[in-house]
Amino acid sequence: MRKILKIREQIIDAVRQFFKSQGFIEVETPLLVPYPDPSPFNEVFEVSPVLGKRAFLTPSPEFFMKKLLASGSGSIFQICKAFRDSPELSPLHNPEFTILEWYRINADYKDIMVDCEKLISFLSKFKILNLKFKIDTPWLRLSIKESFQKYAGVDLDEFLDFKKAQEICREKGYQVSENSTWEQLYHQIFLNEIEPNLPKDKPLILYDYPAPLAALARLKPTDPRYAERFEFYLAGLEIGNGYSELTDGKEQEKRLKQDVEARKSLGMRLFDYDKDFVAAVKNLPPCGGIAVGVDRLIMALTGAKTIDEVLPFPAKKIFSS
Repeated sequence: MRKILKIREQIIDAVRQFFKSQGFIEVETPLLVPYPDPSPFNEVFEVSPVLGKRAFLTPSPEFFMKKLLASGSGSIFQICKAFRDSPELSPLHNPEFTILEWYRINADYKDIMVDCEKLISFLSKFKILNLKFKIDTPWLRLSIKESFQKYAGVDLDEFLDFKKAQEICREKGYQVSENSTWEQLYHQIFLNEIEPNLPKDKPLILYDYPAPLAALARLKPTDPRYAERFEFYLAGLEIGNGYSELTDGKEQEKRLKQDVEARKSLGMRLFDYDKDFVAAVKNLPPCGGIAVGVDRLIMALTGAKTIDEVLPFPAKKIFSS
């Protein structure tokens, strides 16, 4: 227990030291909110009402951090708790987890990629860590399109067409039903053929995600079929998800409405989207940002196999009795 606490302390202290040396301001935002991110990929926890309004534990501080950016905060970072509900706990998931988010103004996703390289290089200097991979920079960078071709033999440009995606998945033996969405077909291939084969001996950046998976990222001006989104991996673990941030309020509202409809079709908890957030997006400066799972980061830096190994009180332990 003492070792776990010491490692967490050193890594979190070092993260703060890194960002403050870069001129970022550390901020705090609410964990209890009336309108969480309606992404259909994350279920949320609903708690007792606050002042007569429905209340939720936030799955990410992103919306409120962007409200600060729109108010002129400048580059900011935050280390806090976040909450995502799941019917089953996995070796990589705890419903309450520590998240690091940062936003750099007058930057895009390529600048955030460099931030990631510099941060991990800075953290790797601590002798208490048990690194199983090399930290040489620049990291290996692979577009999603390249990864589909390399590991699955799939032309992603073709796969963007829904009927073609259905055909490809059927040929590969995956389950394809009348209710299968394009995103589900994509993830069948990505999770089974691509992610397990990504290199584990070096850091990796996967970038330029298909537009249907843009989330809150800006679409590529040169090819709007793809978004300026990336994820980075350490020791084979997906650690962070970053973007060139969307600054178009109308497009943001359109995506949030689509997310609400997707939640409805999936039978997830329903709630309205944050209209104050939409207004803030209209005033966002050009910026890039990323969310990093701190517990997974600690796993990768220490060689831990499960998230429970790096948590003093994992949910399995708390709720098993």
